[in-house]
Amino acid sequence: MNKMTNKIRFPDGREVDIQDVIGFLYGLSRSDVEVLHVLTCKGEKMSTEDLAEALKVTKASISKSINNLLYKGLINREKVTEDEKRKGRPAYVYWVNKEELYERVIADMISLANTMKNDFKAHVQLAVVPA
Repeated sequence: MNKMTNKIRFPDGREVDIQDVIGFLYGLSRSDVEVLHVLTCKGEKMSTEDLAEALKVTKASISKSINNLLYKGLINREKVTEDEKRKGRPAYVYWVNKEELYERVIADMISLANTMKNDFKAHVQLAVVPA
């Protein structure tokens, strides 16, 4: 899969890939970020097999990322019901609701910026030493 890079430029000129920022914001591993990226870009429901094939990795590594992304509420899961008579573990498909993800990331970034602003203000006020 071609990865379109979107960069965020910091005031000092450094550029960071937006996927890395999202990974940092939610404490995601590189694998987690890649799974989230594929699900977001594909825009369709995918199985662990589909994801493993798209990323050229094992299903086990996909499962670990899927569990982390589900736990953090960044992706959705749906049980596959077509195969009701199938034996063994139930099958699931995963997807990203792009609108929900966008709203979540924006709200979390605003919250982080406000926390940073307030904490930094308190830090600077504490650091001021009267003459």
